[in-house]
Amino acid sequence: MSFGQIIHRTVDDSYIIMKNGLPYHVYPYAAEFAEEWDAVFAYAEEHPEMVTEEEPYVPPVPTLEEAKAAKLAEINAAADRAISKLTATYPDREIATFDKQEAEARAYAADPTAATPLLSALSQARGMELPELVRRVIAKADAFAVVCGSIIGQRQALEDRLDACETLEDVEALTVAITMPGEEAEA
Repeated sequence: MSFGQIIHRTVDDSYIIMKNGLPYHVYPYAAEFAEEWDAVFAYAEEHPEMVTEEEPYVPPVPTLEEAKAAKLAEINAAADRAISKLTATYPDREIATFDKQEAEARAYAADPTAATPLLSALSQARGMELPELVRRVIAKADAFAVVCGSIIGQRQALEDRLDACETLEDVEALTVAITMPGEEAEA
């Protein structure tokens, strides 16, 4: 029987043949295909010029620069995920006002006659005295700064360690773990 051009997969010793116009995988270790396997194997032995050896896929090895770029992306993504946990319960438009809220709160704390259009509107809508809202905004801003500083510092430390990597193995060995203050790193 003629099978035409066939492919021998060295990874599992199987063959790919064309059968009814479609590629067909003939696996050597299945009893129900033993007869077909024997026929394909005999054909391959008789017609080695019709056999193409398929080697197992070997993924390309990245360059050191590519590995560092991928690791830096991993580091940055971990830092972004950690920081995003801090603001997960706020809508984006409100987050966009955080800097203004903090600036007005600090200005009011320094001078109670300072203009506070955003905080004044917030305190009125919430039914909260302006000094109490100012206190809360500053407390949240300070807590946010401490946690962000910790996360950003960890990210920068990881980037420093990445910059010091001289081989692919060094880059692969760099474990990316960014934790919130007071939490332990996951092993």
